[in-house]
Amino acid sequence: MIKVLSLASLALVSTVSFAGLSGPYETRVTASSMMGQPVASKEAAYAAGRQMLMDVNNQSSYELSRNISFSSNDLVDKRSFELLDSQITVKEVMNSNGEVAYQPVMNIKYTYRYRDRD
Repeated sequence: MIKVLSLASLALVSTVSFAGLSGPYETRVTASSMMGQPVASKEAAYAAGRQMLMDVNNQSSYELSRNISFSSNDLVDKRSFELLDSQITVKEVMNSNGEVAYQPVMNIKYTYRYRDRD
């Protein structure tokens, strides 16, 4: 009988502990940039950027959370990531040999849910 009471109280304490972790989430909207590889022409850079957009648009919420670099000390729900907006720009760069190259830059705006650790 004592063992049954001990197990019951352990289950009750565990349930209370988990209930304390399930507080309300807040939503955060953030912007980020991803850079592609420099290429020889603007057309090739836009084509690479278009492919980057298609790739990110086809990702699941969890995949998006893994591929976006974000820093947060909060508890983040990795399955809540949602892409709000995306666009491609092309950046003109010069390498150490003096050659001009074109680099696709994807700017994205996304949202996710988080819970403050405090």
